Amino acid sequence: MIVHVREASNDSRMILEKYSAKDVGGVLHCFNASEHLLPLAKHNFYFGIGGVLTFKNARKLVEVLPKIPLDKLILETDCPYLTPHPHRGKRNEPLYTTFVAQKVSELLDIDLKEVEQLTVNNTKQLFKQFSTII
Repeated sequence: MIVHVREASNDSRMILEKYSAKDVGGVLHCFNASEHLLPLAKHNFYFGIGGVLTFKNARKLVEVLPKIPLDKLILETDCPYLTPHPHRGKRNEPLYTTFVAQKVSELLDIDLKEVEQLTVNNTKQLFKQFSTII
């Protein structure tokens, strides 16, 4: 399940928990940095982090990022939108996840190669999980 929550974090979490979304799991696409959603990590959800993390006004996401379990962190583009700095204003591309990975590395004080490997492994695990459901 790919879930994009906007201004409905608490309601979304309650609905996903009530209807056993953990049986399916998925991605909190374009994660909005709401701590209300962090318990969904225990319900088989991954947190999609994109270009917003590189924005100057991303204070909330910067604060919440360290609270996301590392094994539930993935990188995403939200292409063609939310292009990371320094390419903001251009069409977003998968290549630009490199800038998001660099920001994650900086904020979590983790080597960039480790961030890359971690998020690739998490993404593989996520899609492996989906392939067993279908």
